[in-house]
Amino acid sequence: MLKIIIGSFVLSASLFAVDLQSDGVEVNYKNSKDEVKTIIIKREKKDECKNVNFDPKAVYGGNGQAADSVDANCKRAFVTYMGKISPIKFSEKVETYGEVEVLDFIAKAKTNKNMMLVDSRTENWFYHETIPSAVNVPYIYMKQSQYPDEFEEYVEILGVKKVDGKYDFSNAKTILMFCNGAWCGQSPESMKALTAIGYPEEKLKWYRGGMQSWLSLGLTTVKP
Repeated sequence: MLKIIIGSFVLSASLFAVDLQSDGVEVNYKNSKDEVKTIIIKREKKDECKNVNFDPKAVYGGNGQAADSVDANCKRAFVTYMGKISPIKFSEKVETYGEVEVLDFIAKAKTNKNMMLVDSRTENWFYHETIPSAVNVPYIYMKQSQYPDEFEEYVEILGVKKVDGKYDFSNAKTILMFCNGAWCGQSPESMKALTAIGYPEEKLKWYRGGMQSWLSLGLTTVKP
């Protein structure tokens, strides 16, 4: 482990993670026309934002928002009153990921076809904006009683087969699920549906911060 000492703070991270943060992760994704595109996932630092003072009066202006002096291209605003806040852990066996772990997962998934990044939001959210390389498995179709055909189609995408009326999880993928943020219940609903049929919890990972955290850090997104 690499330990970087900054003032009185000690930051610990793997060398691989540090490289991911500085160099980004190159991945392929398909757009709505089924064309394969290549993109580098990284923190996007616009030139006009590089000189913003890291000062409380600049970062936190009135009402907790960035100061008026900060260029409009260097700040984001989010709706903050929606949904129900999820606990930090879905269950004891499902790991909760932060952004560095998500980048690490994406990098490893490039050469490991048994790993899949899953956007569990509905299609309108997915096609508006998503994390590069994510596969859309809408949570609504995980409602087996309402959408039995779609349910079977999507669990097969996740590596699950039905043999003699029973689900076979021997080739189930390790999936990292996300939705809109800590207030979004779409990925937790998907995980509930999958664990209900016996999907191994140790093969489920959860990016709790989702799109809101991803965007707040200026990380690359795509419009499929």
